[in-house]
Amino acid sequence: MADELELYKRYLKALSGVAEVLLEGTSEQNLTEVLQLLVANTGIGCCALFLNKPEKNAQGAKLYCTWSSVEAVSQLSDFMQFRDIDYQKYPLLFDTLHAGMVFSKNIAELPLEEATLFGTQQIHTALCIPLLMQDKMEGFLGLFSRNEPRNWLPIEVNVLCAITNSLALALVRKRAEQNLEASSERLKALVGATEDMIIEYDLNGHIVNVWSDNSSLSIGLAPAIAGSTLEQALPDDMTQAIRRATPKLLAGSNRETFEFTLNIDSTDRFFLGRLQMLPSETGQTRNIVALIRDITELMREEAQRLSMLETLNLLEEAIIDLSLDGLLLNFSGAWNKLLDLPSGHTYDHLGKPLIDFVYQDDRPALVSAIHLLASGKKHSEVVRFRLLQGQDPVWIEAHLLAHHSLQGQITALRGVLRDITSSYLQERRITQMALHDALTQLPNRILLEEHLQQSIARAQRGNEKVALGFIDVDYFKHINDTLGHKAGDIVLVTLSKRLQSVLREIDTLSRWGGDEFVVLLPDASSEHDIRRIAERMRKAALKSIDLDGIETKITLSIGLAVYPDDADSAETLMSMADHTMFHAKSVGRNNVQFFQDIRATLKR
Repeated sequence: MADELELYKRYLKALSGVAEVLLEGTSEQNLTEVLQLLVANTGIGCCALFLNKPEKNAQGAKLYCTWSSVEAVSQLSDFMQFRDIDYQKYPLLFDTLHAGMVFSKNIAELPLEEATLFGTQQIHTALCIPLLMQDKMEGFLGLFSRNEPRNWLPIEVNVLCAITNSLALALVRKRAEQNLEASSERLKALVGATEDMIIEYDLNGHIVNVWSDNSSLSIGLAPAIAGSTLEQALPDDMTQAIRRATPKLLAGSNRETFEFTLNIDSTDRFFLGRLQMLPSETGQTRNIVALIRDITELMREEAQRLSMLETLNLLEEAIIDLSLDGLLLNFSGAWNKLLDLPSGHTYDHLGKPLIDFVYQDDRPALVSAIHLLASGKKHSEVVRFRLLQGQDPVWIEAHLLAHHSLQGQITALRGVLRDITSSYLQERRITQMALHDALTQLPNRILLEEHLQQSIARAQRGNEKVALGFIDVDYFKHINDTLGHKAGDIVLVTLSKRLQSVLREIDTLSRWGGDEFVVLLPDASSEHDIRRIAERMRKAALKSIDLDGIETKITLSIGLAVYPDDADSAETLMSMADHTMFHAKSVGRNNVQFFQDIRATLKR
């Protein structure tokens, strides 16, 4: 348990460290620092980030950055095979990642192509996690163990999936920033200065609100134009540009941009506009907001670019201010969206604790994060929780920061709340696929070994017994050879359900591979109970199965070993049970054998 706790703490620290690095940016240096953190915390030989080639229809990935342990004699970048990976050459790797699943293999399990790829670097174990950006695989994070195999624990896979998801989100943000910067740079070549104005109008073209500074009045607007139509209040060229872009927005586009030129004081000035649909102040209808920028002079271009980016973020994320004890002091309009409430219905939320809007089970983590920031122990913190909203929970990722006064005192907290429900559910799906057998949905080896270690730890504390049984389907190969693999799959699925039906709730049935299953019986009170459960499983399998009109009867060979009677560790227990199962097959099949009964036989 102590080792598990230390592992858990170490990986949480790694996750926090990665989050802090990504908050600073996603430069190659920062991403390399993330890989360095992963190598240090996992103890693997090397870690690499691969990004898909940007060319259209390209089926490959390039090595973006890598980091190797100090003991490594070479870098992945030293080998041409890793600098440019052609997915078509490695179908198992590509198909697994393209399906959004984790690729976790020892070199002995790989086809020739993949084995050759990893063998050039003496890689024994490869763990590759897909970078999913808007449900599309855009590359992968590779963690490679050299010289010896590596068995990844479930908690390690879970945290590494979360880190990969954070990388994907950061790269999506970087891509958006690069696109915006490229657009701004193109505009900078045409014009010189920037002036911003926001006009809100309804679907009939009547102006509802205008936000601008005095310099925007140089366009020729009257001081008060609310209630007027676009044609009445705005210059003709400006109105025509907005009118041309509006139908595309109404047809379903998320955003539309437009450009127009005005002649002001005998000088042509160029403007860039952006249209977006937003709820009206009442929340009953939808209005259109036009953000218009004078791009003639592009003064202080970098500051203006960041200002626009923040404005876009506020449209999709909720910004909240909290007191040091977690009370809501202020929030942006997106808070209503997260709670699925109309505008104007959340004023009474001010002054209430943020945890009042959070699921009971998620509150301790949020309270802990607020305490760390308010006490000055941390400057920033990232926490996930579910909002109490409707029947389906909304998963939120909150980036919380401590706000300091000019004197350096912490006076409040500020947070950016993002709806991550889609990415969180995808993360859960990846974890499910990583820990369960695809055919039977039973726990796989990774999850079984975790349960076994936990059961033995409990048995040591409570002076109890743990039974482990290997189960082999007799003559299963004959079924596959005569009736086909589809019939074999039906047998395995049917058998797994029958065996589960006679087990206790605390027991674990796992598919070990092929036609082998493993059953874990924790808290085994007596040998009689273990034998009774084993016999129930054997008899449950005897019921015939209809395979396309052919009645087929299944028998099992079961071998069991008991901790601590037969073994003093999980590894030895599994070995003893496996040997006992083979003995059960050798003495005629369709029987249950216990290691203690055949100990003398095995020694001979």
